[in-house]
Amino acid sequence: EKQNARLHNRAFCFIIICMAKTISEPTLDALFDSPIKVRLLKLFLYNPDGDFESGIISKKLNLKPAQSNKNLNDLVDIRFLICNSSKGKKTFKVNRAFEFYNELKELAAKANPASKKKMLTRLKGLGKIKLALLAGVFINSDTSQADLLIVGDNVKPAKFNNFIKNLEAEIGKEINYALMTTKEFYYRHGMYDRFIRDFLDFKHEKL
Repeated sequence: EKQNARLHNRAFCFIIICMAKTISEPTLDALFDSPIKVRLLKLFLYNPDGDFESGIISKKLNLKPAQSNKNLNDLVDIRFLICNSSKGKKTFKVNRAFEFYNELKELAAKANPASKKKMLTRLKGLGKIKLALLAGVFINSDTSQADLLIVGDNVKPAKFNNFIKNLEAEIGKEINYALMTTKEFYYRHGMYDRFIRDFLDFKHEKL
């Protein structure tokens, strides 16, 4: 998994180097020198209006405070992030004036937010999954009502909640999802349920 993360980071670097602008080597290193940085980049690029406390960031991304604080400070140093202090609390937000903000935003939109193979493996351990459909953030679509539709039986709530939590940490964004039993899905489908109809009519992918 660590090796895949390093390859993913190198892919990010390669694409950016191929862009019209040239990023200085210190900036490039500061952006992509660890998998944690990639998580932080996704969080702020997918949530450009977000203003997060460091503790909230650690919780969202399943990181230790020391890990997030060090990498947040590195991103502040290169001016990708803006740090504000108020009443003893620090908050961080993306700097839209960062020289390569638009290029990074475009890259984040094109890149797969999560490994589909890894998602499928995790889903199989949740219960008797009959159907899993991706939309929204997973396929870079703004027209979807939800990002994920899962149909299955005997799905344990604790395992499912942990699956969603880890997925959100990997993506850096809250996921709009729907979980229903096979019986409920067929009933709602047969009743021409608006949510089911819209999800199936609009752009989506089967996992």
